[in-house]
Amino acid sequence: MTTGTRLETDAALAAAFEYPAGGPALALVGPAGTGKSFALVRRALAIAPRLQSGTVLVSAPDDAGTAHLRAVLGDDRANVQTHALSDLALETLRAGRSVGGHAIALDAIDDVTAAALFEDASASLFSLEWPELAAAEIDPEITGLRSPQRFAAAAFRLIKKLRAALVSPEAFKAKGLRGAVEFYGRTPNLAHSDLLRDTASKHRDSLRVSPAELERQRAREVDLVLVLTRLYETYVATLAERHVVTAGDAVFEATFLLRARADLRDALRSRYPCAAIDDAQDLTGAQVGFLAAIYGERLDGVTLAGDAAQATRGFAAGARGAENFKSAATTIAFSVRRRSSAAIERIALLGLDPLRTDLGDSAASAATGDAVTMYRAEDDRDEARFIVQGVERLLASGTPPGQIAVITRHLACAHAYVDALLARDVPVDVSGSIDLYEFPAVQDALAALWAAIDPFRHDYLLRNLEAPWLRLCDASIATLCGEARDPQPLLFELPDDDEDEARARRWDLKRDLRLGRNVTRGDVDAELPAEARERIVTFRAARERWESWTRTHAPSALARAILGESVLATRPPGARGRFEAGLIDRLCARVDAFEEREPLGTLEDFLLEIDRAGVTETDPPALVCLDAHALRVLDVEAAKGATFEAVFIPDLRAGAWPRYYVPDAFLFMPSTGMIAKENVGDATTARTAKFTYTLFRHRLRDKYNTEERRAFYCAATRARTRLFLCASGRTTRGANTPEILCELEKKEAACASNRLQSKTT
Repeated sequence: MTTGTRLETDAALAAAFEYPAGGPALALVGPAGTGKSFALVRRALAIAPRLQSGTVLVSAPDDAGTAHLRAVLGDDRANVQTHALSDLALETLRAGRSVGGHAIALDAIDDVTAAALFEDASASLFSLEWPELAAAEIDPEITGLRSPQRFAAAAFRLIKKLRAALVSPEAFKAKGLRGAVEFYGRTPNLAHSDLLRDTASKHRDSLRVSPAELERQRAREVDLVLVLTRLYETYVATLAERHVVTAGDAVFEATFLLRARADLRDALRSRYPCAAIDDAQDLTGAQVGFLAAIYGERLDGVTLAGDAAQATRGFAAGARGAENFKSAATTIAFSVRRRSSAAIERIALLGLDPLRTDLGDSAASAATGDAVTMYRAEDDRDEARFIVQGVERLLASGTPPGQIAVITRHLACAHAYVDALLARDVPVDVSGSIDLYEFPAVQDALAALWAAIDPFRHDYLLRNLEAPWLRLCDASIATLCGEARDPQPLLFELPDDDEDEARARRWDLKRDLRLGRNVTRGDVDAELPAEARERIVTFRAARERWESWTRTHAPSALARAILGESVLATRPPGARGRFEAGLIDRLCARVDAFEEREPLGTLEDFLLEIDRAGVTETDPPALVCLDAHALRVLDVEAAKGATFEAVFIPDLRAGAWPRYYVPDAFLFMPSTGMIAKENVGDATTARTAKFTYTLFRHRLRDKYNTEERRAFYCAATRARTRLFLCASGRTTRGANTPEILCELEKKEAACASNRLQSKTT
């Protein structure tokens, strides 16, 4: 760092420290790696001793960011407390619901559990049991309702965003009805040349509508608003009845509670006179409202740090925190990048905006050697091979595994990279939004738990027979699935199925029970090879022991005892065993959380809850890294705030990164109301005119692609010295979805050509 750079940085830090602790909102802004978060933490530690009472609240929009701040603060936390905003909101709700000094129980649930509750609450709609439907007040032919499960998932996602934007059911209904009147009452020019040119030919027919068709679409939209309002109200009532809230619900409810209860507001303000919020660009409207309810509309005493170029949660979570940087009373800009090399910064900025012309001719890239490596793989296997080989070279050169990261746009696509790295005995851990129950080791663990609860769950029983603690061959499994030569007679004969029903079914009731009977009773033990028979006898004895424990052990203790004798006892050595042990620890933690939430619940209740959650279309709870010394495979949201020596960014192709923009069945904008995608009823076109017009008017696809580019910028700037970019498969023209890797390759090729011509001349 040059002297001028140091002076500039010191001046910004000094300004952040000197700003009054209780002054109006202070914004610390700047590109990635300029020291905003460092300045935020140092400011919190600096102003804490100056407070007459209370402590400084340090937080972030999500749990991962808050955990990172907690790790950064370490032991140096005098008069500074780190809390997630959702935890603080839940604590506020519990205090506000107290009766006679005793708090009413209020439990936290994740979005997956909430989605299951919402599906239960909406079941009466799908069975057409609503009085409004019976009285023909609402037409059941509304957009998306032809697929009830998809409709419920889309409705739940919308309700989550409404809660994040502090939109109540009453406000949603009013805005939805007003939006229908304003659009259809003053219909825009649907024949405008720009609109027709921007719309794909297959959807232009949606713009050729008559006044009668527009009126029909308006009526369907009004019905949709009424149905969603009713579902929203039912969801809120269900949460209140069960005394549960999600993180987003807690912030929503606590905001309105603080607005109504001055005593709670004053108590929080006295407890936390000042607050420091990192990654503030990702704050939702509800989180901003929660802070405003405590600190006032000017956010007196609040310091916000962030970068609008890293706002990546607008479409997924409705984040609008970047707008607060403009309204802050004072802004301190950090401009000196201190994390990534010049070549990495250049590539990150080109990915963010490929039309930038102020980044030079890649001379910095040439000077820094192989700081950035780009690779076009033939297929997925070749791409995984490239990542593994690059990681092995880094490890051989002395880079610790914990300083290497593979950052993906979505962790559901990362299983191939995890398996490839574990196959080479590279220690790996994952963090981010991914379904824990997708991992084979966790599926094996669930199979072992189900064996103690219900041995006739044949899907899991078969997995037990193939699991490492049994390892039966196909022939032995086939024998267990077959009829015994001399079967033990049943105490009671099973009733025969109805002839027509039996003809329609492939399996009869006796066959449904056969595998479980053979395993639990040993009807075919004599027909098994000696080694297989010994394993089955051992498993049968273990299963009977586990079953007896269900009557004496709590769910968490029972799960750990069963897994200790099965999955953990036979886990493989090396990196894979270490990785699988981490997955099992996470599973046990979820059993602990279930036991705390449901004191009378059983292990069977927990397993049934997982089964129900498996059919929801909701993003799973984020996993937190448990192994700090392992290579990290994580998504963009989990990567925020982290820094690594080397970063691999795979799948940089259209459809994966950026992902294709696929709008939900219906959208909502406060200024426009509901926008239904599917045209239903007596329709002649697939899309509604309002949906086609809204895509053009608000440039939603362009905004979505811009957010995906910001995600790439965020991921690339996590690297200090080495950045590896790769993709596989054929490229597209990039008309609707950019090909980021292809763009960067062309830019670098053009710069190399320019340098060569300069040397020649």
